[in-house]
Amino acid sequence: MANLGGLDLRDYGISRTLGFLLERPLEQLPDYYEAWNRLAKEAPKLASQDKTLRAEVAKLPFFDHQRLTSHRELRLAHLLLSAIATGYIWQDGDQGVPKVLPRVLAEPWWGVSERLGLQPVLGHPTFCLANVTLKDPHRPVELSNLRCVYNVVPGGRQAEWFIIVTAMMEYEFAPAITHILEAIAAANKDDVIAYQNSMAGIKNVMINFKKTFSKMHDELDADVFYNILRPYLNGFGGSGSALPEGLIYEGVSEEPKKMIGGSAAQSTTLQLIDAALGVRHDPDIEDFLNKMRSYMLPKHAEFISLIARETNLKQYAEKDGGDATISYNEAIQSVTDFRSYHIQVVTKYIIITSSKESRNRDFESVSKKGTGGSSLIPFLKSIRDATDRALIR
Repeated sequence: MANLGGLDLRDYGISRTLGFLLERPLEQLPDYYEAWNRLAKEAPKLASQDKTLRAEVAKLPFFDHQRLTSHRELRLAHLLLSAIATGYIWQDGDQGVPKVLPRVLAEPWWGVSERLGLQPVLGHPTFCLANVTLKDPHRPVELSNLRCVYNVVPGGRQAEWFIIVTAMMEYEFAPAITHILEAIAAANKDDVIAYQNSMAGIKNVMINFKKTFSKMHDELDADVFYNILRPYLNGFGGSGSALPEGLIYEGVSEEPKKMIGGSAAQSTTLQLIDAALGVRHDPDIEDFLNKMRSYMLPKHAEFISLIARETNLKQYAEKDGGDATISYNEAIQSVTDFRSYHIQVVTKYIIITSSKESRNRDFESVSKKGTGGSSLIPFLKSIRDATDRALIR
């Protein structure tokens, strides 16, 4: 068992206060990249309303991504290129999807992605973790004080609300990272009181996490989410996809590449809580979740693996049979409750809306599947049921 006491979360790209969110994200790339700055701002409108984004991309000069130097510059470049490329791909719906992404986008997007260890697709680490900042840095972190750096998908204020609520959930989760480390240390020292306190902390974080998730209903309409915003989070490749073979990144590879779209499974938070609490999923679900780790920042995925190796939270609760068991079960129950609520939200925003006659038929390929490509309700129920099975009976 490694000593996690001296662990510096910054070595894993994690902040004690913001968790996996990028601190102080940049808003503009240097002047050399001004055409990217400008086009990314306009991309959602040019793609979904004007249908002229591809024409604008045809006018773009080629920019050398090697001139980007800092981590924050690379994260912003990934955000801008993701916004432009995503609009380019989905501008004309399923029927008009291009098989080739032009070199002017493909090469820098691929290069920036490689340097970050991310995939060249619009995913959670980019549209959420690197895309939300405070309106007023002197005010507390709360929904009314958050804004997107860029609106990367169509949907206006409602798309922004979807992203800032998701980011607020990441913020609410941040204290759980410290609670997990302290609970592991407490179990190592056989300190039942400290273990109970840390597990109670995890439970409270998950209660707040669910409460923040419920705010999604305040400003996000199901029809807008399903018909306007969601198709742009879609990946490409595989059966049922508008691009079954994948997308060719011109100048990178002549072979098409398959990419999984933006998915909640790309958030480090819930994979981390499972790793810490010893939740075991069915093999096919486990395979999918492991694949999702390659869509996270490598240091974040590495942190999940570290906790999965070092955790003793369930073993300690099983051995104790008393107060520690009760506090472990309460933490597990709070995760199960969140996952049951997640199923309700997905039912409202996707399953019911996909059955409406008025749904957007330009994007049939993503009808009842997750943007990550999974069959949604069976997938979420399996994850919820596996969490419930982790209870110590």
